[in-house]
Amino acid sequence: MRLVLLATFAVCLFGEDLTRTWQGIPGVERTPKGRVFVSWFSGGSKEPAPENAVLLAYGDGMTFGAPVVMAGPRDGSRAFDPTLWRDPGGRLWYIFNRGNRDTGLHGVYARICEKPDAAAPVFGEEFRVGFDEAPLAFRMNKPTVLSTGEWVMPVTHAAERTFEWFAGPKQLQGVGISTDKGRTWKLHGSLQAPHWALENMIVELRDKRLWMLIRTGSGFLWESYSSDKGRTWTAPGASVIASPGSRFFVRRLSSGGLLLVNHYKFKGRSHLTAQVSRDDGKSWSDGLLLDERTGVSYPDGIQAKDGTIRVVYDRDRAGAGEILMATFTEKDVLAGRHVSGRVRLRQLVNRLDAWDPKAAADRVMSRLVSVTGPEVKGAHDAEYVIVDGKAYVVGMANDVQPGENAEWPFVYCTMSVVSVATMTVEKRIPVARGGLVFSNHTLPEGACFVPRILRVGPGTLRVYFASEAPKKREAQTYYRDFDLARQTFAASIERVKIETAAGTFDMQPGRYFDDAPESTQERKDFGLYFIDGFKVFDGKTYAVMNNYPGGQNGLGLWNDAFDTMRVVGHVPAVKEKLTEGAVQRMADGTWVMICRQDGGTTNYMFSTSADGRTWTTPVYREGVSNGGSSKPTFEKVGGVYYLGWQEATRIGGVSRSVFNIDVSRDGVRWTRKYRFESEKSFQYPSFHEYRGEIFLTATQGDASPSRKERIMFGKLE
Repeated sequence: MRLVLLATFAVCLFGEDLTRTWQGIPGVERTPKGRVFVSWFSGGSKEPAPENAVLLAYGDGMTFGAPVVMAGPRDGSRAFDPTLWRDPGGRLWYIFNRGNRDTGLHGVYARICEKPDAAAPVFGEEFRVGFDEAPLAFRMNKPTVLSTGEWVMPVTHAAERTFEWFAGPKQLQGVGISTDKGRTWKLHGSLQAPHWALENMIVELRDKRLWMLIRTGSGFLWESYSSDKGRTWTAPGASVIASPGSRFFVRRLSSGGLLLVNHYKFKGRSHLTAQVSRDDGKSWSDGLLLDERTGVSYPDGIQAKDGTIRVVYDRDRAGAGEILMATFTEKDVLAGRHVSGRVRLRQLVNRLDAWDPKAAADRVMSRLVSVTGPEVKGAHDAEYVIVDGKAYVVGMANDVQPGENAEWPFVYCTMSVVSVATMTVEKRIPVARGGLVFSNHTLPEGACFVPRILRVGPGTLRVYFASEAPKKREAQTYYRDFDLARQTFAASIERVKIETAAGTFDMQPGRYFDDAPESTQERKDFGLYFIDGFKVFDGKTYAVMNNYPGGQNGLGLWNDAFDTMRVVGHVPAVKEKLTEGAVQRMADGTWVMICRQDGGTTNYMFSTSADGRTWTTPVYREGVSNGGSSKPTFEKVGGVYYLGWQEATRIGGVSRSVFNIDVSRDGVRWTRKYRFESEKSFQYPSFHEYRGEIFLTATQGDASPSRKERIMFGKLE
C-alpha cells in the first residue's frame, strides 16, 4: 500500500475516538540517498491502550511530512513499539509489536519497503516475524548483522500466555536469529533479570562475543554475554551503567567505537547523553549532552556514511508530545562539545496539537449511554464495578419526581447490568426499597440512599446502602450480596457494623458523630455514607466516611469480612461545612482528602495525613478555585492521579453544569485533561480502571432544577 493511500487511512483511524492525545517511543532510519524515516506510536489516551497505532513520517532530515498510520488496532490487538531498520540488501523494515490481552497472544510484526528511496515508497502488507514458539514475544530495538552474516534481533518473551499487556516479572530476555535474511527466525535465550527487565540491545564485540544490555528497574542496566552467536548466554548480572529504568541505545560506529545514548548523571528521565567507548564498553567518555530536560526518553539512532549521527527521542509524551532529533558526530561526543559544525539539537520532528479539555470531554459525553429504567423519574449518585466484561452500576432512583432526597420514602436503590463490549443494559435488578420484606428482616419505611458496591470474593458483589427516615429514626447501613454466577441477589440483608473508640456497634450516624473529637454541626440521625466508594492501598480496603448533614469526614478501614468499618481518623472540623470527601494515597505515602464545601465560598478544601489517623486542618489549594458544592473524585490509574471537581460556573443557568478533571504524575503539577460542560448537568461522576481502560458513571437530566433524572455510563479513556 502506498504511503499516500496510508495517509487517507490515518485520517479515518484517528477520528473522534483516536485523537492523538499522547505520543512517543520513536525509531529512525536513513536511506543511502539521505531520506530519513521516523517511527513512533500513539492512539487512545495513553500507552498501553487498545487503540494504540504505529506511525511513520519521512523527510530530508531537516523537515518531515505528516505522520501516517502503518498499523492500527485489529481483532482486539493493539499496535505498538515500532522501530525502523535497513537490512544489508537495502530493504527498509518497519517492525512493530501486536498484543492482545484477551487472547494472551503477543507477537512481532513487520512491513517491508523494497525501495525506500522511491518517489512514493511502497510498503508491503504486515506479517508476523516468527517466534511462534513463544505466546508472548515483542521487540523494541533494531536487529544487528553479525560478522558471520547472521541477523540477530533482540526479543523480550515469555513461555506462557499473559492476559495483560505485558508479562511483568515473567518476562525473559533473548534473541531471534535468522540465517536466511529474515525469512525465518529462531528464538534463543531465556535470561531472567530484575523487575521491568525488557528492551534489550545487542552489539558484537571485537572478540566476536555478543554483549546484551538489558533495561531494568534496578537502577542499572544488566548485561550478559554469548560466545556462540547468541545461541547460549551467560547468567545476567548488573553492569556499571546507571539507568533510571528507561530504554537506551547502543551501536557500533564506523570508526569501531561503541556509541551509547543513555541518561547520564540523571534525575529521572533527564540528561539524555551520547557517550563513546574505545575499549568495547569497559570505559566511556563523559559525552555530549543532548537534552537535559525532564521527560526525555527512548533514544534510537543511525550513522550515515559521512559520519553524521542522528538520534531521535521523545519528550513529555502526554503534554507537548514531542518527537525530537539530535544531529552530531563522534568527534563532538569525544570532545563533549560542538566541534564538527554539524551539531543540531532539539530538532522537532513532530509534536501534538494543543490539547482541548472541552473537546475531549465532549467526545466522552457523546458516547455515554443511559442505564436508567424508563419508569424512573429521578436518579442520582451511582457507583460501579466491572467483572468479566459486565458493569454492575448501582444508584438511587425513584418513579415519582426528578431528583432525590433522604426525606422521600419512595427513593430506592437499583442495579443495572451493562455489557461493556456493546454498551447495552442487559438487565435492571432492584436492590432495596423501604418496606421490602427479606428472609431475615423487613426494611423500615424510608429512603434507601447512597448505594455503594464492592467485590468481596471471586463470585460475590456486595451492595451497601443506608435506610433513612430523617427526624423519625436513626438511619442504618445495610448490605445485600449478589451472586455473580446466578446473577441474583441474596434473599437476606445484613446490618453493617462500625468500630469506634467506644466499641463496635450497628453502623448509625450517632455512633460516628460521637467518635469525632469535635464538630461544628449538630448531631443528626441520618446521612452517614461511604461517599467516595472503596479504595485499596497496600492490600487493605478503605473508604471515606462522611456524615453529610453533620459535616464530618474521616477515613475508615474494612475488616476481612467486609461487614465492619473501623474508624481510622477524622478530618478536623472547621467553620466551613465540609462534606463528601474523596481520598487518595500519594507516592510518598501521604494521604490527601479533598472535601466539598457547602455554603461559604463553596470551594473545595484539602486535608493531609501521614498515617490516615491524624489529619491537618483543611485548607484551600492553588489550582482548584471557583469550586461548586458537589462531590469530588480522586483516583489513580497507571501512575497518573485524576482529580475531578465541580466548578461553580453555570452553563445556561444550570447548576452543576461544569466538571473538571485534572491529571498529575507527581500530585504537585496538574494539567486540565477534561472540562465537561452541559446544560443537562454533569455531576457526581465516578470513574475506575478496568483492564487498561477507564470507565465512568455520571448523573444528568433535562428539565428538573436539580438535573438528576438518569445515570449515564461510558468510557472516559
